[in-house]
Amino acid sequence: MTIFPNPPASPQSPAPAPTESGDISLRKLLDALIDRKRIIFLSVIVFMLAGYFHASSQPRIYQSDALIQVENRAAILGLLQSLAGGEQMGNPTAAELEILQSRMVMGETVDRLDLTLVIEPRRMPWVGDFLVNHGVRHAWLERFTPTFVRERLPGALASSGSPYVWAGESLRISRFEVPAQGEGLRHTLRVTGADTYELLLDGTRLLRGRSGETARNDEGYRLFVSQMVAHPGAEFEVSRVSRLSAIGQLQRNFMIVPRGKDSGVYQVFLSGPDRSLTQQTLDTITGVFLTQNVQRQSEEAEKQIAFLDEQIPQVNAQLTEAENQLNSYRAQRDSVDLTFETQNLLNRMVAVENQLTELALAEADLAERFRPTHPNYQALLRQRSQLQAERERLNGLVGELPETQQEVLRLTRDTQVNQQVYVQLLNQRQEMRLLKAGTVGNVRILDNAEMRPGAISPRIPLTTLVSAMIGAVLACVGVILRLLLSQAIKSPDQLDEIGLPVYATLPASQEQTRLTRQIRPTGSKQQQDVFRGLLAVADPAELAVEALRSLRTSLYFAMLEAGNNRLMIAGAGPGAGKSFVAANLATVCAQAGQRVLLIDADMRRGRLHHAFHAKGMPGLSELLAQRIEPSEAIRTSEVEGLDYVARGTVPPNPSELLMQRSFHDFLQAMSEDYDLVVIDTPPVLAVTDAAIVGKLAGTSLLVVRFGVSPPAEIKAAKRRLESAGVRLKGAILNGLEKPAGSRYGHYGNYIYAYR
Repeated sequence: MTIFPNPPASPQSPAPAPTESGDISLRKLLDALIDRKRIIFLSVIVFMLAGYFHASSQPRIYQSDALIQVENRAAILGLLQSLAGGEQMGNPTAAELEILQSRMVMGETVDRLDLTLVIEPRRMPWVGDFLVNHGVRHAWLERFTPTFVRERLPGALASSGSPYVWAGESLRISRFEVPAQGEGLRHTLRVTGADTYELLLDGTRLLRGRSGETARNDEGYRLFVSQMVAHPGAEFEVSRVSRLSAIGQLQRNFMIVPRGKDSGVYQVFLSGPDRSLTQQTLDTITGVFLTQNVQRQSEEAEKQIAFLDEQIPQVNAQLTEAENQLNSYRAQRDSVDLTFETQNLLNRMVAVENQLTELALAEADLAERFRPTHPNYQALLRQRSQLQAERERLNGLVGELPETQQEVLRLTRDTQVNQQVYVQLLNQRQEMRLLKAGTVGNVRILDNAEMRPGAISPRIPLTTLVSAMIGAVLACVGVILRLLLSQAIKSPDQLDEIGLPVYATLPASQEQTRLTRQIRPTGSKQQQDVFRGLLAVADPAELAVEALRSLRTSLYFAMLEAGNNRLMIAGAGPGAGKSFVAANLATVCAQAGQRVLLIDADMRRGRLHHAFHAKGMPGLSELLAQRIEPSEAIRTSEVEGLDYVARGTVPPNPSELLMQRSFHDFLQAMSEDYDLVVIDTPPVLAVTDAAIVGKLAGTSLLVVRFGVSPPAEIKAAKRRLESAGVRLKGAILNGLEKPAGSRYGHYGNYIYAYR
């Protein structure tokens, strides 16, 4: 079905075309996505391959895990726990977990395993990691690489001197000592033989050595390679980083996850690129943590024992002196006895003195742990002040007793207090010795380190899938944005609003696409599409050809009012398809029995001669320059009744040639010899040639490209022609695309084909 205008002389007026809403509906979006399914599919494939390549090029990361238990109790050490009545120390479990991640534990691990030594194999740029991760070995390259590739890529792929390290090649170093100025520098270890190597720094050789032997030099370098499996020429980057950097890297790769709420059981993880080293490192971390926990508990017991050993002799001396004084006084006074009330007062005073003594011992222990502002320290001071007040009150009661009773009470009190303190200290020292002997700590390793099967990173299937989804989303977003932001003509109604009735809509043709190829005209940097052959001849049943036949019928009536039989086919800009329309319209008119002359008036970049498989010269430019006669410019074609005039040699002044009288006389003569003269012109907005030709043509049509030509461009072309006195008869909507949702030909876009 072809849309025709309502020409005044038309005997029939076709039914009005269904209108198309300018709003973007969900159906239009879906149709646009389905129409661009190839682009979306290509984007998915490209992103999927890129994601797979990226993931496969990343180093494999492995993970080891272990299970530990931290009991929520502290060792019963010293007198602090029983005497300090204030706020207790913080959560011991949280403290142990912080110790587990501390530089003390991590640093000991770094020192034991020598993790400050970093060895990195040299890989081929861009694809080296990808090939190695897929198991490509150096021997395979030498076996399967063609000779000409080996000659063109010396020392890169298949040469025995390749510096790149491939799958199955490794290096183990047991000792690497560098001087102070060499720390942090990247040294190169190059394999020179089956078991020999050399160490380089910035291209300067530092030393040579053999695996299994210690190599050294006078500058302070000392190297022992324990294992070396690599082809001659392979290079490894060897460096000694700072201890703090190695600890930081270990802490970043370490993770603690609780197992169950308040269970005290924690799962620890360590990730790294080396399977065996990762497991060994995690085992070392847990071992160091357990050892230091036991040592820490034992050290606290040792401190308590040392403190008690220092206090016991002093208390023993005080006890002996107090007993001697009491016995001496009683001997002088003939064995004075205490009354019942005085005995009770003595017991109360002894109890207070014992408590004050215990607090004094506790204060000495707290002074080594906390500052006086600590809550535990403050609680002890408050308790001591209360006991001192009680002692002052009891001393006041003692002052009311007779002098003899007071003295006996004082001496007896000193003796009993020192005796109880002495016995208590002996008991505590024995308890501390038993506790030290049985110290096991509050940490247990439930499960030793084990490697998880396979690598945890990168996740190649997931990355590939996500990349494919990203590609699909980006392609869909691009299609939708193009649809939303595009201002191109998508409906004949838009041309009607501009004031150009649509004479025909030509669907996009697959056969025409096959006939079209790209060329780069001389002096131009951009490629242009040219068609080799006529669609009306190659596939007469094509929908676009059927639409041109309908246009032929419509033009028959439209040109009845015209002043002559000349038809100008113009376009607002390049790429509209005006040459295709002009050539094939002239063909279908000639096939209907008319004598048709096709003139290529685009003397700058005219390409009509390609449709006839001919050259562009001689042609119109030579004719207008009066170098050839009209009979020499007019050529016959394979279609009976169709002649054409090529553009000719590109002249320096095409517009001036068209304005000469010779062009007017030529058209006048051709109008008498032919039934129809079709003129193809340059783009209207590019040059003024179309306006000159339009003044000499009785009928002018503007070709508009569906989805390409914007309305503003069409309006500008229409205004330019009208300002030159050229009245456009109408428009031809070319390249109409079939929507994906249409099931019946191009019915949804005003074209219906019946076969």
